[in-house]
Amino acid sequence: SASRGWEGLSNMEGVESQCTDIAYQLVMNNSDIDVLMGGGRRFFLSMNKTDPELNRTSSYQRWDLDLVDEWLRRKQEENVSHSYVWNNEGFNAINPQTTDYVLGLFESSHMQYEYQRDTGPKGEPSLAEMTQKAIEILGRNDKGFFLLVEGGRIDHGHHASQAAVALSETVMFDKAVQVAKEITNDDDTLLVVTADHSHAFMMAGYPSRGNDILGVVDTEIGEDDMPYTTLTYGNGPQQRRNLTGIDTTAFTFRQSGVVPLGSETHAGEDVPVYASGPMSHLFVGTHEQNYITHVLAYASCVGPYPGRCAVPPVSTIGSATSGSVISFLLLSISFFLCWL
Repeated sequence: SASRGWEGLSNMEGVESQCTDIAYQLVMNNSDIDVLMGGGRRFFLSMNKTDPELNRTSSYQRWDLDLVDEWLRRKQEENVSHSYVWNNEGFNAINPQTTDYVLGLFESSHMQYEYQRDTGPKGEPSLAEMTQKAIEILGRNDKGFFLLVEGGRIDHGHHASQAAVALSETVMFDKAVQVAKEITNDDDTLLVVTADHSHAFMMAGYPSRGNDILGVVDTEIGEDDMPYTTLTYGNGPQQRRNLTGIDTTAFTFRQSGVVPLGSETHAGEDVPVYASGPMSHLFVGTHEQNYITHVLAYASCVGPYPGRCAVPPVSTIGSATSGSVISFLLLSISFFLCWL
């Protein structure tokens, strides 16, 4: 897609007709994708269908076709085991041992922040729960699989200058990575964790050991005679103010930004790439971002490296003939899981 904003048909006004939106491409041009889970349901539903959670329609819904119905029709024609779900009740009913394809659209727009997530039957699964279900389904393929998991709302917490929210989302992301490590094997699964960018987010001051990371620095105040938080931003929607009596650990609290902006911005420092499993040694050192793609392809023997797996291994350790790749992306962070 030429623009990540082309999520649905309603975002394509003024775009030449031969270009198609991302939701359309996912269903109409990528039928070999086994598991799709996330938000954005409004870009899949037609205008004549009521959203099952909101009990109303949205102006973002489609006027050409209903992609959920189209996905269901195609899977029925293919005579494969499949399931479309939109809440925890449906998600929990999926049997990963007998289900081959899943389309899970759990929110009309973005998934909920973890601290706001409804964990009941009408709510939505966590990132860790979706990760586990996806691996359990994909892991039945004896040829291996590729899985991309994105912690997309870490980024949103930072843009709002809400450090508690961003860190809470990062903790859930960490749980998703841990789940992936627990139910896969380092001998045949390449696990990669990285980010697409950083934020203008910083830690400053000399607070006492054990002082709450979300609290104010307890050893000094600023030269303006006001306390300041250990965590702060280089820019953002919240200007500096007196924090006396304010609960700086609350999810709704916004850390101060030096430069006033409507939304905090990305930053430019290098981001880490963590990896375990076959070919993980190739991630040592500093690399351009597109290098990651080549390592994933090389490890999986796909793309420009189809013949690599035909070469006899130097050692039998980790030399399984098929495997998987899991990639985690923190949006800031994702992980890739590759079964090799």
